[in-house]
Amino acid sequence: QLRARRPVACIPLTPNHCRSRREWCQARAHWRTEWRSVLFSDESRFYLGASDYRVLVRRRPGERLQPICLRHRHTGPTSGVTVWGAISYDSRSTLVVIRRTLTANLYVSLVIQPVVLPFMNSIQVGVFQQDNDRPNTAVVTQHALQSVDMLPWPARSPNLSPIEHVWNIIGRQLQRHPQPALTVPVLTDKVQQAWNSIPQTDIRHLYDTMHSRLHACIQNSGGYTGY
Repeated sequence: QLRARRPVACIPLTPNHCRSRREWCQARAHWRTEWRSVLFSDESRFYLGASDYRVLVRRRPGERLQPICLRHRHTGPTSGVTVWGAISYDSRSTLVVIRRTLTANLYVSLVIQPVVLPFMNSIQVGVFQQDNDRPNTAVVTQHALQSVDMLPWPARSPNLSPIEHVWNIIGRQLQRHPQPALTVPVLTDKVQQAWNSIPQTDIRHLYDTMHSRLHACIQNSGGYTGY
C-alpha cells in the first residue's frame, strides 16, 4: 500500500564514492568508545522562506531508500545563514556565523585558530574530523592543523557524521517555531538558540549510534543508509 512520505535527502554517490565509504567503515567497524575521542565538525546553511521538506513521495513500506524516493540536495543562492559548529561527546563549540564565502584563509582565521585549537585543548579531545571541502583541504588549513590528529574522511559522507543530525534537529526546531524567521538576523538568532538548547544527552546518543551507522553503510555496500 502506497503512503505519502517525505523524500530522504541525499547526496549523489558514484561507485567510487561507495567503495571509499565502505572501505572507510570497514577499517573502523570495531570502534566503540573510540568515537568519544573524536571532535566532529561541519558547516550548514539554514534558509529563509518555505522548505522543500513539504514535498512528499508515494512509496511502500521498505522503499525509503529506493532511488525514486530520494531527494538530491544541491546548493543555491537562497537567502539564509551559514554556520560552523563542532561537537564532542561531552561538549560543543561555539557556533560560528560565516557571513561571506568561506575561503581557506577565512576558515583558518575564523574557525581553526580562534575556535578549534583552543576548544580541543580545553576538552582534551584527541582527533579532529572535518569534511573534504576545498577550504578544509587547502595547504594553509593543513599547516594550521599540523599539530592536530586528523580523522580521514570519505567524500560525500555527511550521513556518517553525527553532527549532520544536529543540523537536522535545529532545522526541525526552526520549522516548528510559531513565528518563522523573516530576516537573516532573526534567523541567525534562532539557529544560535537552537544550537545552545540541544541537550548534551542527545549528542551523546548520536555518538553511540556510530557503530550501527558504519555497519549499515557496510551492509549497503557503501551506499545510502537510514541515517
